[in-house]
Amino acid sequence: MNLINVCKKKIKNYLGVPDYNPEPRRMESKLPTHKGVLLFSYIDAPLFWNENDSRLNGHSNNWESREIAKIFNELGFAVDAISWSDQFFYPDKRSYDVIFDIHTNLQRWAPFVSSSCKKILHITGSYFRFQKDAELARVAALEARTGKLYSPKRIASDLDLAERSYRLADTCSLIGNKVTFDTFPLEYKKKITPIPVSGSRLDYVKSIREEYIPASREFLWFYGGGAVHKGLDLVLEVFARNPHLKLHVVAKLESERDFFKIYSNHFGLPNITYHGYLHPSSYQFKELGSKIFANIAPSCSEGISPATVTCMQYGFYPIISRHNGITLPDRAGMYLETCSIDEIEQRVIEAYEAPTDLLVEQIRVAQTFALHEYSRENFSQKMRAFLIQSLGL
Repeated sequence: MNLINVCKKKIKNYLGVPDYNPEPRRMESKLPTHKGVLLFSYIDAPLFWNENDSRLNGHSNNWESREIAKIFNELGFAVDAISWSDQFFYPDKRSYDVIFDIHTNLQRWAPFVSSSCKKILHITGSYFRFQKDAELARVAALEARTGKLYSPKRIASDLDLAERSYRLADTCSLIGNKVTFDTFPLEYKKKITPIPVSGSRLDYVKSIREEYIPASREFLWFYGGGAVHKGLDLVLEVFARNPHLKLHVVAKLESERDFFKIYSNHFGLPNITYHGYLHPSSYQFKELGSKIFANIAPSCSEGISPATVTCMQYGFYPIISRHNGITLPDRAGMYLETCSIDEIEQRVIEAYEAPTDLLVEQIRVAQTFALHEYSRENFSQKMRAFLIQSLGL
C-alpha cells in the first residue's frame, strides 16, 4: 500500500467512514456455459479464503457464506460479492441476473435491477418482529424480578427496510425448522424453504460411556452474545439456589456490562464459573468438556442455534427451548416449554438424577442425529437443491 492510500485509510478511520470496497470482488464462473452474474450480499471475506483456512472452523456463517457462493459458481454464475453491511455500493454499472442477500440490501438494490432479476433472501433467524417481541418480554421479566435495567442486545436494525426485503424477494431460504418457520406471516411462508444449519468443525467428539457421563455431572451454558435473549439470567438464578450443582458459562459477554452488573454476585458463587469464549476444538474446551454432561439452552428466538448444534454434536445432553430451532429425536433430550426458572430447575434436576444408562442412550441418539442433520454435507445438499429450484435450473 503506497503512502497516499495509507493516509486515505487513516483519514477514513478517523472520520469513522467504513472501509468498504467501491466495487465488489468477483469469483468467475466455474462452468464453460455461463449462466449469468450474481450480486452476493452476505459475508464476503470467506469467499476468498483457502478451503483449509482455520477461520472457517468457527461460527458456521463464515463457511456457509463461502459454500453458498461456491454453489452458485458451480452452477455457472459469476459472483460479485460485498458485505451485507455495505450500504454504499449500488448495482448501477453492471447487469445482474440474481441477487442473494440476508438483510436490507435486496430492497435497496431492487430499483437498479431489471424485472427479470431473481431476488433471493437468505433468512438466518426467526421472523424479526417475533424475535424483537420475544427479547423485550425476556428483558421486561428480568427487570421486574431484579428491579435493575438491562438494554436489549439482539434486536435487528432497520425493521421496516427488512420487511421490504421480505416482500420483494421472489424466494427465501430459512435457517430453521417448523418452529422457526411458524414465526413468519403467511404471506412469507409461501416462499420460504427451511434449510438446516451446519455445525462448527470439531476436532474431537465424545464417543464412549465414561466420556458422556463424567462422575461430576456438571452443566454448560454455551452461546454467542445476548445473555438475556439466550436465557443466561434464568440459568444463573437456577444454579444460585442449587449450590450442589455446577454450571460453566462459555461465551464472549464482556461487552454486556449491564448484565454483569446485575449478576455480579452470581458469578462470584463457587458453583458458577465464567470462562469467556472458548473454541469448541480447543484444548481448553476439551478439558472443560470432560466434566460436563449436559448443555442448557433456553433461548427465546433462533433460526437454528449453531452453538446448540455444536454441543449436541460434541456429545452433551440437550436441555433446550423449542426456539433453538432444533427438532429433537424421540427420547433424546428435554424440551423447555416455558423457560420459566421453575421449569429449568426441574429439568436440570431431572437430568442430574437420571440413570446413567438412560442418559448415555439419549445422548448417543441426539449426537448421531446432529452429526448427520447439521453436517456441512447436508447443508450443502439442501442449499444446492433450493437454489436449483429457485433458479429453474
